[in-house]
Formats: sequence, structure tokens, C-alpha cells
Amino acid sequence: MRLSVPGTILLLGEYAVLEEGGRGLAMAVDRRVRMDVEPFESLEIRGAWQGKAVSWRRGSSDSPLFAATVDVVEGWLKVSGRDPDALRCRIAIDSSAFFSPEGRKTGLGSSAAIAAGLVCALLHAAGVPADQGDAAAPGLAVRAHRQAQGGRGSGYDALCSFHGGAGLFTGGAQPTWEPCEIPGHPDVFLFPGPAPVSTPDAVGRYQAWKALNPRQAREFLSASNRAVEDFLHAGSPRESVRAFSACRKIGIELGDTVGVPAWLPPPGSLAADLCKAVGAGNELGACLLAAGAATPPGTVFHRVRQDRGISWEA
Repeated sequence: MRLSVPGTILLLGEYAVLEEGGRGLAMAVDRRVRMDVEPFESLEIRGAWQGKAVSWRRGSSDSPLFAATVDVVEGWLKVSGRDPDALRCRIAIDSSAFFSPEGRKTGLGSSAAIAAGLVCALLHAAGVPADQGDAAAPGLAVRAHRQAQGGRGSGYDALCSFHGGAGLFTGGAQPTWEPCEIPGHPDVFLFPGPAPVSTPDAVGRYQAWKALNPRQAREFLSASNRAVEDFLHAGSPRESVRAFSACRKIGIELGDTVGVPAWLPPPGSLAADLCKAVGAGNELGACLLAAGAATPPGTVFHRVRQDRGISWEA
């Protein structure tokens, strides 16, 4: 069997999605991880990207993400009265689409996509019926990705990769996903920021700031949630741009406060209100333009399209 999993971007709600009740707008994009699953004498997982590779078997420490995902799925199988030894397969993962030709991560949630796809592949290998597997997989993917990151992470990217499309994510111990439409169905263009950003480091800085400044953290969460809701319920392009710009400003101010800059210069001649950093820091920027708009001048942009969730092929 072969499956593919989309990458994701968090258009709105950076850091807020880490909080109980924090809202964020996420979208699955047409860059996909590919996985091939075949019977094997034991469990072996191989990952490859841009000329690099990692191979994992039980007892290996080469990939914390693979190890965490197997651990979470095996735990669920035991609780469900199934035999974890049924996991006898070889899984080959190709995440090359999530890297630039120079080998830089593109900031599209590759690790979460891998966790989501790997959970589904392992459940399939264990013979879990489709209805039970589909019900369990999203939560297991969130748990696996969090475990691999030392307990951190909102889970928006794992849920977005699983469900596909666009959705309103609500963070917390048990995060939720609600499919939604992006107002005006704009075209989304991405452009690289100045340098890669470590998401675990950025999250750690935010949490350290929050611990010392609980009142300001509550004010940030309230303002961010309000801006996200304003965007989703915008009644006109002007209202949409105003809410998008408010989210941009909130992200820049918080980034400066926690020491992870979220400011990006608007590329070319685009207005600043149409561009913002997405995710933690300024690794990746996005601009939303009217549907059918021409690609902005310059070579830094690439258009991404909303894509489906996890897809299986015989």
C-alpha cells in the first residue's frame, strides 16, 4: 500500500494554539509526504529526504519521531486488546517535498505529517478495521508528535494533515478541528524568511514568558482569538484584510517580546497588511491575494493550494 500526507501552514493563531481554547486557522497544502508499506519479518521504518536517510528498528535511537509514534500506537494496541507484535512491516517514507533544493526545511510541518501518516500505516499493518483506525488516528498522531517534541506542541499540524482542507483549530489537552472556509477563497503565496526557526525552542521561550507574565499572556490569547474570529466572519475584503493585519501585528509584538522575531519585510511591492509570518518565528511568510491574482513579481514566491488529507492508494 502507498499513502500520502499533506503539509500544513498555520495562517493565523501562532502560539495561541498552544493554549486551552486557543484558536488558529490552518490549511493543508499540496506538498506531500509519500509512504510505502509492505510486509516484512519485523518492523522497520526508513526515512529519506534530499540525499539524506535514517533507518529505524525497535531499540534504535536514530529517530525520536519514529520511536515515539511506534510507542504510542503500540500502547493503543495493547489497551485495545490487540497484539503489538502484529506490527511486522517495512515503511519507506519520502519527505523530500518538504525541503528546498538547498536542503532547507520549508516550514510546512513535515514532522507532523510524518507522524499522522505513520500512525495510519501502523494501524493498517496491525489489521485495525478502517472505522476504528480512522477514529483513533487523529488523537494518536497528536500524542505521538507531542511525545517526540518532549511534550510540547499544539497538534494543529497533525490534525490538519489528517483531515486536510482548511479548519478552525482549538487547542488544549484534547484539541479539536472544525472544517471551515477561508473567506473569499484567496490565493495563498508563500515566501521564505531569513533563516530556519526551531519550533521547540520558540515554544519554550513563549512558555517561559507566559510563566512570568500570566496576565499579559491572557490578554494576548484573548486578542488573538478575537482577531481569528474576526477574520473568519469577515463580511467584506476590507474586513478580512483588517483582521489579517491585526493577527500580523499581534504576532510581531509577541515575537519581539519572547525573543523570536516574527517580522518579515513585505516582498516586492506588496502591502505589509497582506503579508505575515506563519508558524513560530519568521521562517516562513504568507500573503493572501484575491482569487485568480497573478503570481507576485520575483522568484521568492510559490503558490500553494488547499489539499486533501491523508490519501491511500492500492
